[in-house]
Amino acid sequence: MRPFYVIGLAALCSSLLCLPAQAQSDDLRGEVFCFPAKKVPKLVKKLGEVKDSRRDVVNVGLMPKLLIKDGGDWPERFFIRTDEKEIDIPFKKPSGETPSFLDAAKANPGGEVCVADKTRAERPKYDEGLYFEMGLAPLFHNRSGEHSIAELTEGTKDGKSFYKKMVPGALAIIMPDTKYLAVRYDDFRGESMIYARVDGEDIPLMPEPFKDMHIVALKTLKDMGASALIVKGGDYQLQPTVSASLMKKFGWGEDAEE
Repeated sequence: MRPFYVIGLAALCSSLLCLPAQAQSDDLRGEVFCFPAKKVPKLVKKLGEVKDSRRDVVNVGLMPKLLIKDGGDWPERFFIRTDEKEIDIPFKKPSGETPSFLDAAKANPGGEVCVADKTRAERPKYDEGLYFEMGLAPLFHNRSGEHSIAELTEGTKDGKSFYKKMVPGALAIIMPDTKYLAVRYDDFRGESMIYARVDGEDIPLMPEPFKDMHIVALKTLKDMGASALIVKGGDYQLQPTVSASLMKKFGWGEDAEE
């Protein structure tokens, strides 16, 4: 559960609350790892302030869920811990959805969100085999496999409005434009089938891989004279983002330090 305090843009992760585990050592996840719940109500409220006019092409889903990326076991428990009690948060299988999470987190903002997961206790604390995402990243409504340049242009512009609500106050002023497009297949595949449609022909693209995302610059499509971005090969999500290099710079790279 890697943090991205400055730019909550990842697959994706798609979540600002994929925060570092309070593990049993500095390097390992431990059998129980936790992160603060206090950010949840504030983020949900701020995202609600984005104008409706910015939500017609992209929007946040706010569907908190556990993701199993390594094919391993589900955790033993998912719960919120306060000084007085522990509140179990049920999760659905195989979707990993946690329908009661938001209400529980809002009701216990001083608590910690915790996962009991012995099978991954000895892994590095930022291991992403088991992942919790809030669904805070703006995603394109359209998942048909064909995205016009007009749609992409509007979506990348509107996406910035959501990210500005998620970054710390003063940094919102210098929030970079989200002129990149990140494709994440629902099965987290490492290979992609992404094309630019130019004069009726689908030309294969070489997106930049980053985590479980495949990133294409909107400028690349426009420079090619493309009329659309085409995504094949399975179900996917598409989100506006910044470049992979910028995400790495702000602490979401493979080897990034706090």
